[in-house]
Amino acid sequence: MRKVSLYIAASLDGFIARRDGSLDWLPQDPQEDFGYKNFLAGVDTLVMGRKTYEQVVTLGAWPNPGQRCYVVSRVPGVKRAKHAKFVGGDVVAFVRELRALPGKTIWLVGGGEIVQPCLEAGVVDEIILSIPPVLLGDGVPLFLRRSVSTPLTLRNCHSFPGGLVQLAYDVQAA
Repeated sequence: MRKVSLYIAASLDGFIARRDGSLDWLPQDPQEDFGYKNFLAGVDTLVMGRKTYEQVVTLGAWPNPGQRCYVVSRVPGVKRAKHAKFVGGDVVAFVRELRALPGKTIWLVGGGEIVQPCLEAGVVDEIILSIPPVLLGDGVPLFLRRSVSTPLTLRNCHSFPGGLVQLAYDVQAA
């Protein structure tokens, strides 16, 4: 069975973007990728929220040309996109179907609306969380309110010059 990974950055106070979706607070260091290329080498499929996808396509060239990308959207109607296939319905059922197929890691990309049901259903295997040294005060929260707790085991902790800390957790079965 394939691994599902939540690889994401959040401010120290738990926001993944400003209220308007901007990511200007993320560090932009051309000398350091914070392990991104290494992580991406093990990924062949992205499951992305619609709002995240809409933000990504505004940033320039598509950053993941070698991977399949599925965009989960509750907005009705068939959407066509050059880099992604839009899917509706139950995100958990969809991720379970993908996990059963052969391949590499599935990267869960997006905010709480797709993360929460996947965590609660136990389909996320690991969380790799990068925390830059910033407090945003307001924005899009990493985690929505949840009805269950999720035990984690710290696998690795790495600090980078400039103050970013990256935590890697294995998600324990409930």
